[in-house]
Amino acid sequence: MTNSLIQINLDAEKGIIEEIIKEIHELTQDIQHKELSQTVSDLRNRIHDPFMFVICGEVKVGKSSFINALLESKTEICKVAPSPMTDTIQLIVYGPEYQMTALSPVLKRISYPEDILKEIAIVDTPGTNTIIAHHQEITENFVPTSDLVIFVFEAKNPYRQSAWDFFNFIKTDWQKKVIFVLQQKDLIDPADLQINIRGLEQYAKEKGISNPLIFPVSAKMDLEGKKVDSGFLPLREFIAKNITGGKASLYKMINNIKTSETVVDKIESGILIRKDQFAYDMEFRNDITKTLSDQEKISNNNINMLVENLLASYDTVTNSKRKTLEDGLGFFNVLKRGIGGIFNKGQSLQTWLKEFTADFESSLNTSMKDKLQNGLKDISDSIQQMGQIVSLKIQNSKTILKNDHEVFSAIAEKRSSVMNELHDTFQEFLKNTENYYSKDLVTENNKLAPNVATGTGIAIVGAMLTALTHGAVFDITGGILTTVGLLFAGITLGFNKRKIINQFDAELLQGRAKLGDELRNRLNSYVGDIKLKINYNFKKLDDHLEKEKDQIQMLVTKQNMIQNNLNQLKQKMYVKCDEVGISRSELN
Repeated sequence: MTNSLIQINLDAEKGIIEEIIKEIHELTQDIQHKELSQTVSDLRNRIHDPFMFVICGEVKVGKSSFINALLESKTEICKVAPSPMTDTIQLIVYGPEYQMTALSPVLKRISYPEDILKEIAIVDTPGTNTIIAHHQEITENFVPTSDLVIFVFEAKNPYRQSAWDFFNFIKTDWQKKVIFVLQQKDLIDPADLQINIRGLEQYAKEKGISNPLIFPVSAKMDLEGKKVDSGFLPLREFIAKNITGGKASLYKMINNIKTSETVVDKIESGILIRKDQFAYDMEFRNDITKTLSDQEKISNNNINMLVENLLASYDTVTNSKRKTLEDGLGFFNVLKRGIGGIFNKGQSLQTWLKEFTADFESSLNTSMKDKLQNGLKDISDSIQQMGQIVSLKIQNSKTILKNDHEVFSAIAEKRSSVMNELHDTFQEFLKNTENYYSKDLVTENNKLAPNVATGTGIAIVGAMLTALTHGAVFDITGGILTTVGLLFAGITLGFNKRKIINQFDAELLQGRAKLGDELRNRLNSYVGDIKLKINYNFKKLDDHLEKEKDQIQMLVTKQNMIQNNLNQLKQKMYVKCDEVGISRSELN
């Protein structure tokens, strides 16, 4: 089958790829990636354009002369001069007459009545090593939508670094089909030319091109009419066999699919890294929650031990004092104090009961003081450990999605900002004593020592706990002893000793329960409040993770749908290739 007989109708497929690229464009807008969005927008606008060649290379390697010779034009379409002339991108397309139109400050369209331009368009780009600002950026914005890249090297030196750096962008980032041209072969000895051809071939293979196509040419010779010696005949034959003759539209469609796949692959790769970062952040956040819960349990266990120790001391003192009271209320002791009180109020039963109450209070205080201080230190240490462990975990959090990520740098920077703010605010939280204060825990009468109050937030915990429990103990015991004292306010020689002792026991039992419940509830509540305050520092991270969860799910769904549509369209294009006798290997 000859090229002239190939007729390919791709109207339906163009409609499908147009819809797919529209979906990709919306996806790039969803992720707010301006560069990819612009690339896809350009691709979308050029779906119905001819097959597009992009000519790349350094300044003064003869790109403009090469294009003039390739088109066999009598008019100098691309200006040639000793100094760099191409300071913009030049889009060369078919037109009934020669015309130049400025489409933007960086893009000119040149129309020319050459038959080959009915099937192809040519883009002449600024040199990769040009000193004029933004030229490489301009070229990079145009390459992704190209269908074939012709890389023009100077025949005398095809190894310049800036050209190969740009080649990496073309081949590695966008997987574009590339052919190589060694221009100005007339300026080099034929033997040296062969050496450079082999060197270029080896270099291209090292860059991942298994079978590089290299065309040594001389635009000067071709324009002078030396067609056979110029080297352009093999190049024109390659274009005629592989692109023109009816194949261009099919190849362009395949290239549109490939470029779309490249964009989707970039997004998919970014999504995978983003998912890894999200999974790690969720693991980190859950670990913080578990750490706080574990430390709260440790503090609560310490509280329970403290309460049990205090109640044991309470039992020891109250049992001793109960015996003292029972002995003091014996018949002969009451009679003795009753008679003695007639002559000396200091020996009266009422005085003895006041002294008993004061001694009872003093004994409770002395018995509980050391145990209280030791227990409070354990609680204080557990709270301090809670804050320090959380602080250390924040400092050691891992970043997977880097700020310079090709696709999701904005998300990475946002996450980095959230994590940095978390670190800074938590450090301030630890230093601020007010974060460990609750007006419900201590009364205004409980003053903290100045040297403690001016310390760190963690250091104040011990003093806070001492103050609040000191108030709790004496609020309770004072109430008990006041009640006990009232029991004896009207004692006479005819009182019922057993009834009073039973009432005394009941008051002590009630006081014991109140003491345990009060201490346990207030201290547990205090530890819980600090846990909540620590947890509140993570609110912005929690909000970020909640949004990330929804965003990632949405992106995965859209990306999968687009990939499936691209795969289906690609299979249809392979069928088209089979129908017209084009090998699928030619499409790569």
